[in-house]
Amino acid sequence: MGKPIVIFFDIETTPVEYYKWQFDRNPYINPASIKKDWYIISACWKVHGGASVSSVAISKPGDDYNVVKTLREALIKADIIIGHCIDRFDIPNLNTRLIYHGLPPLPDLVTVDTKKMAKKVFGFTSNKLDYLAKFLGVGEKIETEYQLWLDVMNGSKTALAKMVKYNRHDVVINELVYDKLLPYMRNHPHMGAMSGKDKNCSCPNCGSTNVKRNGIKYTAAGVKKQEIQCNECHHYTRVTV
Repeated sequence: MGKPIVIFFDIETTPVEYYKWQFDRNPYINPASIKKDWYIISACWKVHGGASVSSVAISKPGDDYNVVKTLREALIKADIIIGHCIDRFDIPNLNTRLIYHGLPPLPDLVTVDTKKMAKKVFGFTSNKLDYLAKFLGVGEKIETEYQLWLDVMNGSKTALAKMVKYNRHDVVINELVYDKLLPYMRNHPHMGAMSGKDKNCSCPNCGSTNVKRNGIKYTAAGVKKQEIQCNECHHYTRVTV
């Protein structure tokens, strides 16, 4: 058993085109008023620690079959998939397009949602990827305007190339943000166990066996635990004595 395959990914989608009587605050949209439903414009993915970002994009507006199929084929090779807001946005949207095209579902993949982790562990002023990247000093998102999406939907190849560049960059900075958050994350998939290592002697967050034992600690319920700290990523964990 080798090191788990960890893949970061991100998708870009179009907005829904629909008719509305007037501008108001009513969020309800009658399905009969939908002119064109949304679809996936592009998808990008990257193996953790790898040098390159892979991408796939539509060849013409509205036809995302190849994007959906190619992304699925990439993700099913992963042991863990990571992204920002993937549990709420990317994965449900990908599932929607998979069933639309009659493609097989994704297997039951292990996910890490960096937005969820940020909200769970920290008190950041914002949990948006751009804010986190700037706050943590690892970069920032490429600036875009709404017109870019409209131009892509109108068939502009130049706009599509800019969209893919924007999409690829999001994957890169998401990985950098993840690496910064990693030591603090709770309930991360156990990288040590997934690598075939002893859970009691390896770091759950990075998988390293370069750990030190800090002695016996007790939980709030009075259960005796051995505290371990990773010498690589510095994450603390407790294991059964």
